Amino acid sequence: MIRGIKVLITGFFFATTIFFNFAECSAENLKFVDAAGDVGYYVDLDTVQVINPEIFDVNIVTIRVELNQMEVTDVRINHAAKTYTIKSTKTFSYDERTELKSDNVTRKEKSYSDKSFMAEAVGIILYGGD
Repeated sequence: MIRGIKVLITGFFFATTIFFNFAECSAENLKFVDAAGDVGYYVDLDTVQVINPEIFDVNIVTIRVELNQMEVTDVRINHAAKTYTIKSTKTFSYDERTELKSDNVTRKEKSYSDKSFMAEAVGIILYGGD
C-alpha cells in the first residue's frame, strides 16, 4: 500500500516536472485537460484556428511519461455537431524533441459526448482554461 502511494507521488512529480519543462521550453500555450495514469492530455491554445463560429482546428498534445513521448494531433472540431476529425499526428521523443513518426492521413469523423475528454477540451477552447 505504502509502496503504491510512493509510486503514485513519484509519478505525479515526474509528470509535473516534464510538463513545466515542456511549457517553458516551447512556445505552446498548453492547458491541461485530463490524465490517465502516466498519460497527460493538453490543448495547445496557441494553435486554435477558427474556421467559422462552429468549427475550429486545434492541436491536442498527449504526453506519455513512461514512453518519453509526446504526440501532437491536429484536430478539426465541430462543436455544434459534437464531432471531430483527426487530420494528422506527429510523435516526438520528449527529451530530444526529435520526430519519431508522422501520419498525415485524415481519419473518419467521430462524435463525442458531453462527458468525454473532447468535450472538456472544447470547453477550454471556448471558455478558457482558468
